[in-house]
Amino acid sequence: MAAASSLPVRRRAALLGGLAGAVSARFGWAQSALGGMPPAAAPAPSLPAQAPKPDDTVAAGFSRLVIARWGDPLLPGAPAFDPHPLTAGQAQTQFPYDAVMVGLIAPPPSDDGIARRIAVFANPDAPARLVFPGGVDEPAVAGLLQGAAVMNLQFVGGRWAVTEGGYQTRRLDDGTLCQISGPVAASIGSTVQGVIAPAAGCIAPWGRVLLGEGDATPWMRRLAGTGLGYGDPAEGPRFGWMVEFDAADPGSIPVKRTALGRFPRAGVAAGQTADGRPVLFMTQDDPAGLLFRFVAATAATDGTALDSGTLSVAQTTGAGVTWIDLAGDIPSLAASVAAGRAAGGTAFDAPGGLALAPQGAALYLACGGNPARTATDALNPRAGNDAGHIISFTPPGGDLAARHFPAAILALAGDPATDPTASAVAGSDAWFTKPRWLDLDGQGGLWVSTDQRGRVSATADGLFILQTVGPSIGLITLAYLAPVGAAMGGVAFEPGSHTRFAAVRHPGATPGASFDAPATRWPTLRADMPPQTTVIGLVTA
Repeated sequence: MAAASSLPVRRRAALLGGLAGAVSARFGWAQSALGGMPPAAAPAPSLPAQAPKPDDTVAAGFSRLVIARWGDPLLPGAPAFDPHPLTAGQAQTQFPYDAVMVGLIAPPPSDDGIARRIAVFANPDAPARLVFPGGVDEPAVAGLLQGAAVMNLQFVGGRWAVTEGGYQTRRLDDGTLCQISGPVAASIGSTVQGVIAPAAGCIAPWGRVLLGEGDATPWMRRLAGTGLGYGDPAEGPRFGWMVEFDAADPGSIPVKRTALGRFPRAGVAAGQTADGRPVLFMTQDDPAGLLFRFVAATAATDGTALDSGTLSVAQTTGAGVTWIDLAGDIPSLAASVAAGRAAGGTAFDAPGGLALAPQGAALYLACGGNPARTATDALNPRAGNDAGHIISFTPPGGDLAARHFPAAILALAGDPATDPTASAVAGSDAWFTKPRWLDLDGQGGLWVSTDQRGRVSATADGLFILQTVGPSIGLITLAYLAPVGAAMGGVAFEPGSHTRFAAVRHPGATPGASFDAPATRWPTLRADMPPQTTVIGLVTA
């Protein structure tokens, strides 16, 4: 792995300008009727938007380290990275092409006193045009690039570094054997081969990894000729579930939990009730997606807690949501979106990442925007807007199983200089568009990762910090901007070393880019190297 000093890092004294932030009711305004909008805040000075460029931008106060890149060795005996062409041996043993940060796990302290962490990533995609020379697809190789990656880290020499061939290091891919449990298992089978297209996940309070599979249909078509059985239509119902596994145990078998419903997931957050029952919040990956909740019937100490409970869907009611229970039968679980819509679930504007505050004090939801929306409501207040917004839910008394959650808009995204519906908070030095992932830093900062999903834009994707507590509530500052064609894939925090881990996804992947002609070759910027998804560490002094 190249040293951090070998890669270009640029600082900018002038950061992004303007802000699209409107604060919630507890932050100074009330939204009591459907379609209500907050009063416009005093506009902040408008500064030029940061245009995408070949390298990245690190805000003042941070330094950037490279932790891992596509092609870096993970498993023992991994060959050197050489994508001309990429082989199955490389794809199975190296860090994958695409990555979304799931989280960090702290293993028991070791006798040598070295701090260690287990990092987990979802790997949703491997587009042929960007992975293979000439864009000639190799499905058998591509299926090994997607799935999940578990990576060992250790703190040595004053920084975090990958432990090549670490004890917990493993890959989940299209050939991984999984169990199927819960109510639907009896009708679709108790085992399946493959974790397909996971696009979201989290580390649960009970220490397990939760990995939400996405829409498997494109991958099923792509993998149909690989000899792994994906051409059999009977395999389809075995994908699209929540996968649970123990990252600390390299021999653990992933389990697909059917009680949590079947739908492509864009965000997952997990908590527990006061009596220890797991509670999961999940978003449907769709421009008009639903928000689901699962409340387990037993405590998390029961290894099968996620196999029984109540799945419900959020319905906007006034300035909040009411949770509507679904039937819980096999048809409702196997077709959760249809069941949720039939029950009256509210369609949110491209709901994505979720973040849950400690003790259930708040639940935050990133919405990426929906230009097709015509009818508005209190939590989807803008018609025809593609910038997105962030919602803050307040479980009463921290009760994650409560029937009703008060809620309000925390931030309306977009450039306030050009979008009159985007309001600004004075003192902010940044604004963002299309929020995708959310993570809390433990100090009142909500880190917002943006993903414009390949659209042509005058603004780079990046990491932004939205303050949720104290006198600077609603203030937005810039932490990092990704290079051209890249999106951000979430953040995880390691407070002891002042390091924020983040995934910079698919740099150079603009709409017209290809493996042979990418929009940038970041992070190496070498003519003989393709652009590489990169796990970075943002370190404060």
